[in-house]
Amino acid sequence: MKSTDPFKELEEQLKVTDESKEHLRSKIMQSTNAKKKRHFKKYVWIAAACILFLITSPFYSTTMASIVAKVLPITITPQISDGEPNPNLTSDLFTLVEKEGYRVSSVGTTPSPFTIEVSIHLEDSTLKQAKEDLESKITSYLYENGYDDYELKITEAPEIPTHEGSDGLNKEYDKVRDIVKEVFGSYGYAKEAEYELAGMKGSGASTIVTIDMPDHIDESKKIIADIEKEIERRGLEVKNVEVDTFNLKHRQQDNRWSMISSDIYDAMAGKSTYQLAGLSYRVKDGHSYVWIKTDLDKPLPQEQIKEIEKAVQEYLTLAETKEQIRDDEFTIEFLLRDGKSFVEITD
Repeated sequence: MKSTDPFKELEEQLKVTDESKEHLRSKIMQSTNAKKKRHFKKYVWIAAACILFLITSPFYSTTMASIVAKVLPITITPQISDGEPNPNLTSDLFTLVEKEGYRVSSVGTTPSPFTIEVSIHLEDSTLKQAKEDLESKITSYLYENGYDDYELKITEAPEIPTHEGSDGLNKEYDKVRDIVKEVFGSYGYAKEAEYELAGMKGSGASTIVTIDMPDHIDESKKIIADIEKEIERRGLEVKNVEVDTFNLKHRQQDNRWSMISSDIYDAMAGKSTYQLAGLSYRVKDGHSYVWIKTDLDKPLPQEQIKEIEKAVQEYLTLAETKEQIRDDEFTIEFLLRDGKSFVEITD
């Protein structure tokens, strides 16, 4: 027997397309009028109008949010454009909460289940009051942007204790970092020095400076010796200098694909159609691999698979993305719960 639930029937009719709301209205009217007798006609018009109101209203049900999530097209946005961060879920929520008069400590997300956590400093408010002020506004934003499968947590930010002498340690680190950049630059490796090559652990007389040394640098021993001499000349309290080598080209590629994989994942996370459950990536022998994991037991319908492929391909052709990819070979896969691939995109 065909379901009489109007929301269920509506969800079955909708596809991931760019059809206008006028077409949606027509669908609803045709479906409803066919079932009703002529003398109920005016009530049918009222029911259809109510459904359309629910679609466009910020006060919504989980079912309606699910429907809208399927209608919205996928838009994958680079994290950085023209050297500036692009708006995204976390930055938008950060701004939204600040506009409500709350001081934000952090906004973050975690996968499986997709959880959005907003941490705020309460100051003159209570957590209960903050939730009353913020929850409806945050859920309205999420609904309008197609998020329908998430957990929202609004928490009080913990007070961060100030440790005595921490400012002094930061100043020592800044001095060490400056020394490392100067010495690397003097050997013609200013570009390498732009990476965070220096670190510190311990404090006082037990302080150890750690140096990440790119493995293509032939003068590595001379550079470390000069760093040690400069640390001693400036009277910094350092017990020892430890060196770890790494492949700079591999690290650069790894960093680039960290951003690319996050862009793709973030565009579909929190939307029940895709059921994203996790993300992993790896660079091996110069080839970048990205795996988008889902909780799906079977592949999505072909129409939705084509929508994913189209969105990813459009993202890959953006100037900002091309700058990140460079000449890298890559494979991007969407995986079912059992690990089988149902979407694969390669160069």
